[in-house]
This record gives sequence, C-alpha cells and structure tokens, in this order.
Amino acid sequence: MFKVFDVAREALGSVAKVAAKVPVIENKFHVNERLHGPWPKGPFLWLHGASLGECKMLLNLAKFIREDLPDCPRILVTTQKVEVLAYIKESGADVTACIAPADTPATMKSFMSSVMPIGLVLAENELWPGYLSSMLKISTRPSVAIVSGRFHRTVPGMDYSAIGFASMQTGSDLSRFFSVSARSNSSRMMIGGDWKLLPWVRSGVTVAAPENPTVDTVFVSMHIQEWASLCRMIVSSIKRQESVVLVPRRLSEVADFRKALLDQEVIVVDWPLVQKGAVSIVSQFGKTKDVFAVSRTAVIGGSFARGLGVHDFWEPLQRGVATCVGPYAVGQKEAVSTLVREGVIAQLQSTADYSRRNIPDVRLVQTFLAHESAKISDSYQQLIEFLKKLLK
Repeated sequence: MFKVFDVAREALGSVAKVAAKVPVIENKFHVNERLHGPWPKGPFLWLHGASLGECKMLLNLAKFIREDLPDCPRILVTTQKVEVLAYIKESGADVTACIAPADTPATMKSFMSSVMPIGLVLAENELWPGYLSSMLKISTRPSVAIVSGRFHRTVPGMDYSAIGFASMQTGSDLSRFFSVSARSNSSRMMIGGDWKLLPWVRSGVTVAAPENPTVDTVFVSMHIQEWASLCRMIVSSIKRQESVVLVPRRLSEVADFRKALLDQEVIVVDWPLVQKGAVSIVSQFGKTKDVFAVSRTAVIGGSFARGLGVHDFWEPLQRGVATCVGPYAVGQKEAVSTLVREGVIAQLQSTADYSRRNIPDVRLVQTFLAHESAKISDSYQQLIEFLKKLLK
C-alpha cells in the first residue's frame, strides 16, 4: 500500500510541474513555490492548517504554546492558501510562515531536510499521507498531533502510526477516527471540542451580548454561490431599514458582491461605515472581531448552497452575537445539529424563515459554552504534556 501511495504522490508531482508552466495557474496557486520552496531553515515545531479559520486557530495556539511550553522551539505555520499566507505574515505573530509543501516525495524530502520538524500539529482534518509518513521516518516515536480534529472517512490503507495525540471535536469524529487508526498507533485520543474557542477559554471572559450594537445583522464568510439566498435576506433587512454588514469569504469576490447589490439598487458603503437601510462591505481579512463587537445578529456563510462547508459559527457565539446558519452544514453537521437542539443557534430551512427566525437566548449559549470550555481546556493541557514529552 505504501508503494501505491508513493506512485500516486509521484504522479501528483508530475501533474503539478506541468501545471506550474501555465501562467494563469502559477499566478493563482504558486505551484512552483509549493514544489520547491524556498523552505525555512529549522529546527521548528511545525503547525499546519488549510484555510483562514484553521490558521487563525493555529496562530492563537502558537501563542499559548510559547507561554506554556518550557524551552519552546521556533514555530513554523504552513497553509494551503496563498491569501492566508499573506494574512499570517501580516498578523505580527511570533511565527515563521510559508506555503504548505506539495505532498510529493521529492518536495517532502526537500522540505523535511530544511525545516527539520521536531513535531507536527495538524488542524482539523489535514491528514496528508506524505506528511504523516515523512514524520514517521525522522522520529523514533509518534510525533504528530491532530487538534480540533474532524474525521469522516479514510483513504484505504492509510497509516496513522505517526499520530501520538488526537483531540477530536465530537464523539462521532473520535469514534470514526479510532475505528481506522486504533490498529496502527497507540495515540492519546479524546473529545476536545472546537479549538477556535481556545482564546475565549483562556481569557475566562463570560459570554455577553454586545452593548449598544449598531449593526442589526452581519452576513459573514458568504460565497458568491450563495447570492440568490443572500439577496433575499438582505432585501428583507433593507425593507425594515436595518443596518447590514457583508463579509465575503473571498476578497476576490468583493467586486462581484458590490455589483450584485448595486444591480438590486441597494445602497452600498464600505466598512467601518454603517448605515441604516444600507449594506456595509468588509474588504479586508481579519475584521470579523470588530464587526461582531457591534452586531446584534450573525448569519454564517457556507450554509446556503450545496457543496460548500459551513464556516465558523463559534466566533460570534463567544461574543454573545445571536447566530444563525442556513439549511446546509457540510463539515459540521453533528455540531450544528447539537447546537440547534440545545437552542444555542438557529437554523433556517429556507430564506422565507429569515425575518421570523428565532433569536437564541444568550443564557443558553453561556451554559453550553461552559461545557465546551471544560473539554477544550483539558485537551489543550493534554497537548502540552504530549509536546513536553516529545521535546525531551
């Protein structure tokens, strides 16, 4: 099976080299950089995530590891997305950052030789075969951790013996992961909740609704594929002379959203300006914290079109913003189902329900998040113990 994986990874490398010669592909995806680096000189503790939400979580985790891990090594954060790499570099975080290496034998050999990772912490579900096998080759014991883990299915024959610590978001994630990995490793496994809440857990701040909110509804992490549903909800809000903020998922779609809104004769302004009966568009990464601080309700993107994945609903919840998702919850179905059942978030089965949606009681949110806090705090301490043993 290892030979099958190696052949597939070699083939991926060959395809990537061809793709890198196509200017439009290279300019968008930086294929040469993924294949050849340059890679920073280690050793490092390596943290890896795919998207903005995962990497925000890892940046916070890096900060806390530095505080709690004696003699903490330098930390490298890698990401699959070029625009997220720019965000990490501009964040001011005390980490080194680069694009994630392509999972090909030649690339991983070059990457590992330069970076010399002491350990690897993977966010959510970034279980790349070459990452695991490469870590297995350079360590005498399992040196990979998966945190805030989500797991739905496996590639047949995948070897998980490099994983020594697994903190999964839900019991179902844990059961599925255990069923395929138990034979290949003896890792410490637990239900650890969603680590996007880790900064809030560390702060000890009680959930409370924003005082004197100036934004009636923020539509956050919306895709242009969701425009049909989004348009109906925005028009409903504008008819009631509400103040609306729109945070596109991709900066490249800001212009498309602006044009679509203007075509509907909706007044459009730019954040941080907020106006009743108008939509304020956010055109920079990293502004959601500021938006949630003045928002009454939030509607989460990725949940109004099939094939997308619902985005981070924890951030508005921990800030006391009444939160709503759409009919689709790809990637977080179990968590969304639990939150809806407990009355913590509202779910729209159609946009016709938008104007009469339930507004969750902040006291229910406080109680639920208190339980989540305990799970996250315990699993984080377990990760620190794992890393301490790894560094001995």
